[in-house]
Amino acid sequence: MQIDLNADIGEGFDDAAIIPWISSANISCGAHAGTETQIRAAIRHCKNAGVAIGAHPSYPDKTNFGRRLMDLSAQQLSDSLSAQLQYFFALCLQEHAVVRHVKPHGALYNHAAKDEATARVLLALMQQLCPDLLLVTLPDSMLAKLAPDYDIHVVSEAFADRGYRVDGSLVPRTEAGALLTPDAAVAQSLCICQQLPLQLSEGPLLLKAQSLCLHGDSKDAVALAKRLNQALVAAGIRICAAAGAADSGPLASGAQAGGAQHAD
Repeated sequence: MQIDLNADIGEGFDDAAIIPWISSANISCGAHAGTETQIRAAIRHCKNAGVAIGAHPSYPDKTNFGRRLMDLSAQQLSDSLSAQLQYFFALCLQEHAVVRHVKPHGALYNHAAKDEATARVLLALMQQLCPDLLLVTLPDSMLAKLAPDYDIHVVSEAFADRGYRVDGSLVPRTEAGALLTPDAAVAQSLCICQQLPLQLSEGPLLLKAQSLCLHGDSKDAVALAKRLNQALVAAGIRICAAAGAADSGPLASGAQAGGAQHAD
């Protein structure tokens, strides 16, 4: 049994402390958070630790940390995402670091999971710029359903530190139960990895995921990353970056697929 443990970083928080406990990282492309210095540092930390590197593009909205839906035309969104990805790829090239996946951030992540037009913008852009990279998204999302049309390989993701509704959607951040305590996050993660249903107030929910995400901007992020790593290892679950088509692609050549595996 194995799972990828990923975190969103390059956003101005304590990346150096969280990276040793994860196997892949989604690094800001500068549109929702992060300076070039912070993004470069995140890339270097991941490269040195053998943590798989991913691009984390967003709506261009630093004011709201990329967590509010923006009314952009398909062309405006494509232009913004193209600029972000090419900027990030250039930084990784300069740092001699390998890019392995793409994971949209915040409101873009959630909207692309259900809106066909938005999903197609991102998929078409990946097909053009980085067809060999993995795409991280929710299982059964619009992105996951459409990805085969673009020959994009998907990694299904669940959230360690976010509350769920029985339909598989996340509890909105404006509502109680959206952010889990560390104890609840560990318990939820173990259920997901062991393919046991989450026992929600509305009924059971079974989530099938290849990757678990924790948010690097939360106040408990570092402590939770360590606790999650240790709890998963203790349960006999191997922590490693998800495998896929990107392993043989030009941008992934020489990628490290291991990441942190701690028992102490």
